[in-house]
Amino acid sequence: MGVLELVGNSVVMRAIAASLIASVLSAVVGSFTVSRGLSTMGAAIAHSSLAGAILGFLLGVEPLIGAVILSLIFALFISKGGRTHTRRDMILGVAFGLSAAIAAMSLSLVRAYTTTAMNYLVGDVMGVSSAEILLLFAFGLASLIIVAVFYKEFKFMIFDMEAAEAMGLDVNLYNHVLIVLIAVTTVVELKVVGSIVAVVFLVAPAASAFEFSHSFEEMMFFSILFAVGSAIAGAAASLTLNLPCGPTMGVFASIIYLLSMIFSTRRRGSCGPVICRG
Repeated sequence: MGVLELVGNSVVMRAIAASLIASVLSAVVGSFTVSRGLSTMGAAIAHSSLAGAILGFLLGVEPLIGAVILSLIFALFISKGGRTHTRRDMILGVAFGLSAAIAAMSLSLVRAYTTTAMNYLVGDVMGVSSAEILLLFAFGLASLIIVAVFYKEFKFMIFDMEAAEAMGLDVNLYNHVLIVLIAVTTVVELKVVGSIVAVVFLVAPAASAFEFSHSFEEMMFFSILFAVGSAIAGAAASLTLNLPCGPTMGVFASIIYLLSMIFSTRRRGSCGPVICRG
């Protein structure tokens, strides 16, 4: 298939649009997630989004809406209960196991709809409909607007929570909002890369950017670059080699992270003080 044919193909164009929405949102929210140390939470919420999507399908509800509802329930449960690091770690362990159990139970209920279940397990970016694109765009745009409005508060909370609290910032509120954003991001990723790869796509680009960045803004820029690059490379390899698109994107994101560890400027001690406090 030539370039002109690809550009004129509505299926491919919808896939590109969905991939770009997921890439940008994952990179932006992933930067906060990695800096705040919430990567494990992304994995737990990804399982709950899969369970929500399948339960929504079984109940005749739009699967992405079902995924959002169950993801938000899990996210708020984790956020509300995990005030301290130890308590959050315990709740994450329970939530991870519970969400995985619900996802497995849901999968067993849709054996007659194996294709549908697999679409949410490994992603189905080539099967994204126009209605789903609008939903993904709405979720993504709303999330990015929230990030833009509360950017300074999020950044202050992430890099100096005690000082932020001392200055009167409602740290718990902004922490809840950030976790909700993680939940929405995993739902957006669900249709593109699937629940299995969602946490990789959330964390890997930001973690790769962390290895080269001198400031948080620089980290976010590189994170977007790596996420979009992984999506484009994964989609191209998928079309060329007839591989599943979502997992292929995840592989490229992981390869970029491995390379970033090898060529990291952090390991040579040349990164800036804001990112390299630890």
